[in-house]
Amino acid sequence: MSYQEKTIFVNFISSILVFATYGYFMIQMYQDGLFVGDAGAQLVGKSILWLIAGGVVVLIVAHIVFNIIYAIVKREPNPSFVVDERDKLIELRALRVAYYVLGAGFVGAMAALAMGYGVFITFNILIVSLLISGLAESLTQLYLYRRGF
Repeated sequence: MSYQEKTIFVNFISSILVFATYGYFMIQMYQDGLFVGDAGAQLVGKSILWLIAGGVVVLIVAHIVFNIIYAIVKREPNPSFVVDERDKLIELRALRVAYYVLGAGFVGAMAALAMGYGVFITFNILIVSLLISGLAESLTQLYLYRRGF
C-alpha cells in the first residue's frame, strides 16, 4: 500500500471513530429527552460544534501518530512525498463524488424540514450526509489508486 492509500485509510478510520462517538452521545441525550424545545435546538448546535472541534483534533492526532509510526517503520527521519498530477486528479474526482453525496444529503435535510421534522432530525441528516460524503470520498480515492487511474 502506498503512503497516500495509508493516509486515506487513517482518514477513514478517524472519521468513523469520531462520528460513532458523536452518534453514541446524541442517542444518549435524545433518549434523555434533552432535545425538546428551544433549548434542544441550542444543544444540537453545541453538539455539532463539539463534533467539528473533536473531529479536527482527532484527525490531527491520528495523522501525527501515523507519520511517526511510518517514519519509524520506514527508518526515514524526513520521508519525502511527491504529489503529482495523478494524485491531484484522483483527489478532484473523489471530491466531486463527495460533493454529490453531500448535496443529496442537504436536499434530504431540507425535505425533512419541509415535511415538519424538527431541528434535531434535520441537522442529524446533514451530519450523516457529511459522514457518508467523507467516506465516499475516501473509498473513491482508494478505488482510483487501486485501479491505477
